[in-house]
Amino acid sequence: MPRLPRIYIKDAVNFVTCRGAHDETLFRDERDYSMFLELLKKYQEQYKVKMFAYCLMPDHLHLLVDMVKEVRDGEILEDKSLELSDFMHDLNNAYTKYFNGRYERKGHLFRERFKSALVEKDENYLLKMTAYIHLNPQKLNITTDAKSYPYSSYKYYLDNNCSEGAHIKAAMQEVLALLQDKNYAGFVQDMTEEEADFIHKRLQRGGILGSEQFISRVKSEVEEYHAQAEEDGQEEPVKQGNGYKLVIAAGGIFLILALVSGGVFFYYYNNKKQVPLAKDQMAVKAAEKSQELKSTQWQIKLIPSAGGSEVIDTLIFKGGKFTSARLDVVGYSSTNYSLLMDDKGRIIWETMQTSTGGTATWRGEVDQAKMTGMLSLRQTGKEPRDFSFVSVSSRRVE
Repeated sequence: MPRLPRIYIKDAVNFVTCRGAHDETLFRDERDYSMFLELLKKYQEQYKVKMFAYCLMPDHLHLLVDMVKEVRDGEILEDKSLELSDFMHDLNNAYTKYFNGRYERKGHLFRERFKSALVEKDENYLLKMTAYIHLNPQKLNITTDAKSYPYSSYKYYLDNNCSEGAHIKAAMQEVLALLQDKNYAGFVQDMTEEEADFIHKRLQRGGILGSEQFISRVKSEVEEYHAQAEEDGQEEPVKQGNGYKLVIAAGGIFLILALVSGGVFFYYYNNKKQVPLAKDQMAVKAAEKSQELKSTQWQIKLIPSAGGSEVIDTLIFKGGKFTSARLDVVGYSSTNYSLLMDDKGRIIWETMQTSTGGTATWRGEVDQAKMTGMLSLRQTGKEPRDFSFVSVSSRRVE
């Protein structure tokens, strides 16, 4: 599918495809599928994504989504379409941390950039697109019956009162309304190979699935977008030496400083229009900020979101690794962590730890020598537990 710019197109949804880097298997067993689906729910809620359909297969996955937009009197107050990349980045990044920790591997799991296509939101295309997605594992001989495949949203369409499908119910009802009381399973099974091949070819050739009028409108809006971007002085990413990249895009500045030896990757981001700092100044500032976590130990107070007793934990950042003293004793391994510096100079760090019985997802923020953040614990056979935390003290460690 060709790359289209991430712009809002009225009456369109996004068909997203992700594949493993070097055709690597993404999901090796039921636990892997379950973890991705749990993360999908988490980031769907965080980014307010409308999920029409999904299907996970061993080496790739499909999502049919729309980024919820706030509209008043016909005017878009907040364009969420540009957040699709953020949603997919956070989702894939979180799953990669889990996968790498569980299988003791390093590096990228997914191909560098997800692919997306635009689908017209009407009966002829939205409805058929859900059928195309749900039939995929059967077409690829992963299962003999798509209705019984456990890792797609098809089962929720067959039983729309299923409580587990609450996260896609609103979007699903929108699709089912297009059937006008016809049977969805029958509609899916009636899709011919010719129809499926037509959809596949249209997606591959143009990255757009819809009527000729819709395709013409999309192309026109994309041309306007490129013309406006050129007028605003948008530039392509430019590599600056071996240490970092400086990317200027429509008034935003990004600095990526790779601290490879420590296993930590540091990102600088500023989305406000302003006079850019010199490259050397930005690199120095990012490197200085990264030292605030390097070789440090933080005593934190964990506060259960559901109420209950507070507990004390010790977090250690050393040698590019993150360790929770409390979780270490119950089998959660030390992991690499990522760093982000926002436009206010605050450090934001993230990591995911795994054990034989579950996962622990951490996200913290350091500002003026104080740390705050969130911990999400997901353990097999137990209710999910979430905590906020705040630092009590900190010190340097050798």
